[in-house]
Amino acid sequence: MTFLNTFRIAATATALSLSAGAALAQTTVPLATWGGANHVGVRQFVPALEAALKSGKPNTITLQHFPGGQLAQDKDMPVGIPMGQVKLGWITVNGWSGTVPDTRIMDAPTGLTMAQLDAVIDKPNGLMSVLQKKYSEKNAVLLGLADLGPPAVVSKVAIKVPADFAGKKVRVFSEGQAEAVRAFGGSPVTIPFADVYPAMQYGTVDAAIIGFQGVDSQKMYEVAKFVLVPSSFLGTTMMGWAANKSWLDKLPAADKAALIAAVDEASHSNRKAIVAEIDDLTKAYRGRGMEVTILQPDMPEYPAWQKATAPLLKATLAKLSPDVAALFQPKD
Repeated sequence: MTFLNTFRIAATATALSLSAGAALAQTTVPLATWGGANHVGVRQFVPALEAALKSGKPNTITLQHFPGGQLAQDKDMPVGIPMGQVKLGWITVNGWSGTVPDTRIMDAPTGLTMAQLDAVIDKPNGLMSVLQKKYSEKNAVLLGLADLGPPAVVSKVAIKVPADFAGKKVRVFSEGQAEAVRAFGGSPVTIPFADVYPAMQYGTVDAAIIGFQGVDSQKMYEVAKFVLVPSSFLGTTMMGWAANKSWLDKLPAADKAALIAAVDEASHSNRKAIVAEIDDLTKAYRGRGMEVTILQPDMPEYPAWQKATAPLLKATLAKLSPDVAALFQPKD
C-alpha cells in the first residue's frame, strides 16, 4: 500500500468519524401537540417555531412535530411533562391547577382584556416570570404563553350584564364559571361541547359559555342570535408551551438558549395570530346576523361586571400565592 493510498484511507476514516460525530451532536426536539391541525396553536405556532429556530442559528436543533396527541393529549401534559414522558408540549395552562395551583388565576374573574393580560404576562416580574418559578418547582419549564381569549356567552336573547343571567339555564365548562352563574342568579348546567348545539336548539339551556372560536366550529349562529365576550370576568383560556426541566437542562448550552428564545418568539407571534383570528371571526359572526359585543373597560356595562364578580375575585386571590395575587389585586 502506497503512502498516498494510506493517507487517503486515513482521511476518509477521519471524515466519516467527523460526520458521525456531527450526527451524534444533533439535538432532536420532539414537540407534542394535540387537537385539530387547523387550531391556531398548531397551524400557526409550529411553522413560527421552525422559522425562529432557523433564524436563531447556529444551533443543532432538529424539530420533530408529533401532532394529534401522538405523544400525549392535553390532559396528560401536567403529569407527562414533569415526569419526562413529554419533552416539549403544547398545554392549556388552566388544566395545570392540580400540579401548579397558581394557574387557577386563569379562571378568576379578573376582567382584563387580552391586551391588558398580555401586559401583565410580559412586564418585569410579571405573570410569566412568576409562573416560571412555580413550574420549575415541578420539574417543568414554562417557555411561552398565548391567551386564546375569554370565553363567549351565546344566547337567543341579549345578555349584557350579570343581572341578565337571572333565572336562566346556562351551559358552563368550569367550576369558576358555575360559581359566577350562580352568583348572578342563573342555573349552571354542565354539557359536553359536542352537545351544546342541540341544547341551544331545543331549549335545554338558555345560554351557553363556550370558546369564542367554538361559535364557528359548533355553528352557534344557527341557534343563537347574541354573542357576548365579557372581558375575562368569566376567566380566560391560556395556552402555553412547557418543557421537562431535566431534559432541557441537559441540552447543549447553545441549543438550550436557542430553543428558549425560539419558543418565546413563536409564542408572541402566536398571540398576534390569535387576535387576528378573533377579529376575522367577529366579522364573520356579524356577517351571519349575530350581534357581537366585546366588553371593554370604557363601556357602561363594565362596572356592573366588576361589582358582581368582586367577591368571587377576592375569594380566588385569597387562595393563591401572594406574588401571583399581587398582580391581579383590583386598584382602589
